[in-house]
Amino acid sequence: MRKKVLLIVPHQDDELFVGGGLFRTLAKSGYEAYVVYTTNGDFFPHETKARLRESLQVLDRFCGVDESHVFFLGYGDGWKDGRHIYHQEGEEALVSMAGRTETYAPAGRGEYRYIKSGRHSAYRRAEWKQDLKDVIADVRAALLLVVDFDTHADHRAASLLAEECLGELFREDASYRPLVLKRFAYDGVWKGRADFFELPGRGTVLSGLSLTPYRPEEALRFAMPPDCISPCLSRNPFYRALRSHRTQEAWQKADEIINIDEAFFRRNTDNLLYDAAVSASSGNPEYLRDFKLFDCGDVTAKSLVGKECGWRPEEGDGEKTVRIRFGTLRSVGRIAAYARGNSGTDSLKAAFFFDADREPVRMEIRADGKRNACTFAPREGVREITLRIEAWEGASQGITELEILPPEEEKLPDALERLLFCGDNLKVTSMVKIQMKWEKAVLSLKRKISRWLPNSYTLRRYYPEIAERERVPLRYRAAYILERLKRKRG
Repeated sequence: MRKKVLLIVPHQDDELFVGGGLFRTLAKSGYEAYVVYTTNGDFFPHETKARLRESLQVLDRFCGVDESHVFFLGYGDGWKDGRHIYHQEGEEALVSMAGRTETYAPAGRGEYRYIKSGRHSAYRRAEWKQDLKDVIADVRAALLLVVDFDTHADHRAASLLAEECLGELFREDASYRPLVLKRFAYDGVWKGRADFFELPGRGTVLSGLSLTPYRPEEALRFAMPPDCISPCLSRNPFYRALRSHRTQEAWQKADEIINIDEAFFRRNTDNLLYDAAVSASSGNPEYLRDFKLFDCGDVTAKSLVGKECGWRPEEGDGEKTVRIRFGTLRSVGRIAAYARGNSGTDSLKAAFFFDADREPVRMEIRADGKRNACTFAPREGVREITLRIEAWEGASQGITELEILPPEEEKLPDALERLLFCGDNLKVTSMVKIQMKWEKAVLSLKRKISRWLPNSYTLRRYYPEIAERERVPLRYRAAYILERLKRKRG
């Protein structure tokens, strides 16, 4: 059977920003490819059908993905009253910006829940989570490409919810351990460096990692398909795919989006803690194995709003221990831990005791949200592990994830190993360099023209009264230009 890859993204166009060239390569080289969109892209309701049509066209022509492998969960793109479904509680369904309270799919299609169960899901967090969890379980892909915690609320929510679903699936099904790769759609992509026309080509620069669990050196950099780094933009299939998303005018960001490599971050899924019985002297130890490295109290806020998401012993707890017991004997050789607090002053010191082994493994855990790793001589035949906190200063959000790992890290599949970026080896002639300069100038000119003569979708956003009209009257185009002239003079 062919291996499956599932791409999890919020919006119709994110298949290019998150999946990118890697998803195209996998889909065209033997993987059975699937996509799930968590929203309908209906922030502007009149664009919903067009966005669906554009995404299906891109997936077909650019990636070769069959329409039957594309799932729409049917949730809102934006929510009224400033709330977000990620934080919804109680029975009251939220109202989307499109005025909906339950899932749907445009253009006569059925959304995932309706196709699966013959009903629509209300806009409640629990149903959203169940729908996404069921898609992941139904597809059961060997490889998941998932949007990461971006600056956009829907991206943040999809990233955190996908992790939550995976954590539950890993605890429920010991046989399911896919490879999970996460990627930002904004940092280094939509808000990337405009360097497509530069020679030699430069790798993706990630500038927003300070609040994330990652360090730049941890990124897995995959090479873009050769035809997608073609220096001739007009013949570049990635550029043509961007042009297909007319509602978003994605082509205008082509020189930022298209790069010679794509940066993903790998999440460990071989954590032995998922299959163990876990208890603690106090506090909630389930945070240690929920697959979420952190949580967010408000996905709509610009900065990261912290939320309870880690294990911490209660005040007065003299033991400060977590006990782990495996159903079968295990081999352990690595430990990774994440903690959050004030990284400048907080300090955690932990000791791990293995069964009757008197010599513990000790590690200091920084509370900066980053990975703290410890490798040691393998302990064989492990039945029980006791984590004992020897010093705890601050770390207000506690230990947000604990990974008890086998001695050897699982290698990337050969198909992915071969795709890792090894540097820019693109050779260009003097004629091609001339053409690149020409196309750079043309792209810049087209952007300037589009500011004065935007397409019909942009005008419908600007003038809501014509949102449902098939054609934009000429007087609105003229009015738009006049308003721009007034603003420029002012």
